[in-house]
Amino acid sequence: MDALKSSVAGALLSDQKRAPFTHRAFDSFLGYWHESGDREIRRRTIFLICLATLCGATVLTGAVPTRIYGHDIFFLLGNGWRIVNGLRPHVDFYSPWGPVTFLITGLGLKLSHNTVNGVGYGTAIFGLVTGLWSYALAKRRMESSPRIIASLFLTALVLAPYPLGVSPVNSSHAMVYNRYGYALLGLVMLEAFQLVRGVNWKWSEWGGGISSGAATALALFLKASYFLVAIALLTASVVLWRRSRERLLGLVLGFVLVAVPVMLYLSFDVSAIYRDLQMAAAARSNHLFLDMLAWEFLIFSGYLLVLVVLAHLDSRDSRASHPARIDLRVLFLAVMTYVADLVVRFTNAQGGASPLAAVFALIVMNQITSRHRVLSPTALTWRASYARVLSIGALLLLPQLVPDVFGIAYGAFRKARPGKLASLVRFTEAPASALLLYDGQPPERSNGSVYTTYVNEGVALLRRVSAPHETVLTMDMADPFAYLLGRKPASGGMAAAGFNYVISDLHHPSDDAYFGNADVVMVPKRPAIDDQFYAGFYKLYEPGLQARYRLAAETDWWLLYRRR
Repeated sequence: MDALKSSVAGALLSDQKRAPFTHRAFDSFLGYWHESGDREIRRRTIFLICLATLCGATVLTGAVPTRIYGHDIFFLLGNGWRIVNGLRPHVDFYSPWGPVTFLITGLGLKLSHNTVNGVGYGTAIFGLVTGLWSYALAKRRMESSPRIIASLFLTALVLAPYPLGVSPVNSSHAMVYNRYGYALLGLVMLEAFQLVRGVNWKWSEWGGGISSGAATALALFLKASYFLVAIALLTASVVLWRRSRERLLGLVLGFVLVAVPVMLYLSFDVSAIYRDLQMAAAARSNHLFLDMLAWEFLIFSGYLLVLVVLAHLDSRDSRASHPARIDLRVLFLAVMTYVADLVVRFTNAQGGASPLAAVFALIVMNQITSRHRVLSPTALTWRASYARVLSIGALLLLPQLVPDVFGIAYGAFRKARPGKLASLVRFTEAPASALLLYDGQPPERSNGSVYTTYVNEGVALLRRVSAPHETVLTMDMADPFAYLLGRKPASGGMAAAGFNYVISDLHHPSDDAYFGNADVVMVPKRPAIDDQFYAGFYKLYEPGLQARYRLAAETDWWLLYRRR
């Protein structure tokens, strides 16, 4: 018998030596890909080091040197400052966004002593929570390697300091809420469409349900579009995947555990929340057209093709392992993932990224890894199937993961070595002294020296002709002055202004709700936002401005109105 074993082992070794280089390289890769068991402690250590590195780089960067959309950081800082001073979205000022993004920024402001670096601190905390949350969630759902990659992918997705869908060298904190929202949807998908492994599956079903319920509630109080997509994903998972009582109860419990404290914070003012969301949806619909949706569907149809091919390969592999089993649910999930990415991209100010496609790829990669981890590497047909699935999965995953990691590193590098400081116009106020805005070609009104001068001139005017106790409202997309001057913010106003984007002719806050208790109103002569978003907005509120305020001072950049 020993001689026979030695003969078989020798034959296998000989076959492996004669195998093509690509086969041997793939087998070597699988040796690392399948590591688990006694190597788990080492792998967990590597994961924690990577997680700490990503989050640490974000903390060290703080406010990233900004190439585009510099005004958006004051969208975060201005509303975070409102939160710090006790004002609440929906209740105290109009907002299409829920409190989640602003609470994260407010926490960062507290930790940074109210400097602009608080934006990075808040994002780093949310990224750390996302990484640990996804790693714990995937413990009984994913193999070791897909689990680590999925957790780091979602962490980098949150942390990368550039808008989704643009080059990672275009550093900016603009639209960071899109990254938060996609991370929450990724957590829902990782739980909803993967079966629990192990003997204590009931407890894992409870925990998974609580996780997805909590993520869905956070999506509701982040931005409504992400909440609707999360509900669609959960509905599909219940109908087609798992209906266990434990998971359903967990979903309800997780949702309640998050929703009740947030609603308590918002004084359970359901009518105010509904009014803002309904107003924003009606206004946004004026800027969305079916031909635009059809165009989006066509130009990103390559993603759909790759997703369907990946689902087909997974289905073929599943049938090979279980000849009597034909599972069309993966194909349905592929199509649903594409539609979810399309809907979120279409309803948000976002470029052409599809992060949910990468999450779907990770789910399929995990499924084939789980099925074939114990198979013999000498099965050539299996090796080919395995390699195809992993390669196509990487094709969907890496175009998002690599730029995100690069963007984090690039932002940290530029913060350490900003370059050409002598040519940059710096903010005059101490809280913003760490923020650098770079000029583009052509110079943007919302970035670089133009926007920095716009802010500095406004601060100088307010210091000259207004008192520290007077509250300020700015008629532009972002309202930077209460934060920069350390003043108590006015109630009323908007989280952000944009005609036919968050307000419209028929759907907007009343004059009384908009101007609130502001003592001073700043009207820019050269607004930061484009004319298509500004002209209609100013036309709506100019009569109320003239009725309530009088012109008190004027510069080349600003008109300052004081309440009559």
